[in-house]
Amino acid sequence: MDFTEKEIAAMRLFYEDERTRYSAHLRHIDKVLTKLRGKKLEIDNGVLMTKTGVKAKKRGPKSIWGKYILDQLEEADGPMSYKMLVNRALELKNLDFNSAGIVRASILNSAFRLRSIHGKITTVGQLGKKEKFLILASWLDETGTMSQKHQDIFVKIAGGAPERVDTSRLPKPKYDEDLKPL
Repeated sequence: MDFTEKEIAAMRLFYEDERTRYSAHLRHIDKVLTKLRGKKLEIDNGVLMTKTGVKAKKRGPKSIWGKYILDQLEEADGPMSYKMLVNRALELKNLDFNSAGIVRASILNSAFRLRSIHGKITTVGQLGKKEKFLILASWLDETGTMSQKHQDIFVKIAGGAPERVDTSRLPKPKYDEDLKPL
């Protein structure tokens, strides 16, 4: 079959409209089925849903330290220890040494949340060493190995090769806003 350019354009427009209409209809059907089944997770990406079938939103105030940790890791473009993060925070926020304990506790709390709930960061150490370094989860490949660039930086900072991270244990986001960057 041979079609003219005008016929092809008309057919393309028709089928794109049909696809949009049907996909909207299917989204509606999925939403109704989710409500009827009483499922708490969205099928596509595992995001928490409310009883009414709307994506759940996080409650409460948002900590400034989570964004601070992510920003510092991106800016440094390499692993950072908790000590490095605390010292840099004291410098940037012009805080005295007496508030280091409070800043350290806040950073530890936010790092825990970013690691265990959001899955945006993870900790990496060396075999036989106690000190852990924070890295962005996006720096890891499927096998749990850091990119060569970040491994080189890790060796320079820590003085040895990093351990491999078990990527199967990294959590998946539960809220829609966690799928987007902070």
